[in-house]
Amino acid sequence: MNDYQAPADLLKGKVILITGAGDGIGAQAARTYAKHGATCILLGRTVSKLEAVYDEIVNAGSVGNAEPAPEPAIVPLDLKGATPSHYQQMTQTIIDQFGKLDGVLHNASVLGHL
Repeated sequence: MNDYQAPADLLKGKVILITGAGDGIGAQAARTYAKHGATCILLGRTVSKLEAVYDEIVNAGSVGNAEPAPEPAIVPLDLKGATPSHYQQMTQTIIDQFGKLDGVLHNASVLGHL
């Protein structure tokens, strides 16, 4: 089990929403999912951070060195202040642009004082 290597196209054709995708675990997950063929919907509060992850995914090139990685999408949204209307709009955008959602990594968090 320790030497498992995921196939390069493991997530090909999958659409995955990643909250907290601007940095840390969310950004790394998005890069990894894209590397394995997923279309990543990058959700977070800070547009500039989401754009940086977007650029990294696009610039990384290809899935398994064979074909271009799917273009990610950016959804700037602060979950803490989001209203039902924001969620309805996001849902409609996902339906209109992707037609489906195969998975969600809910990674967004705010770390208070330690």
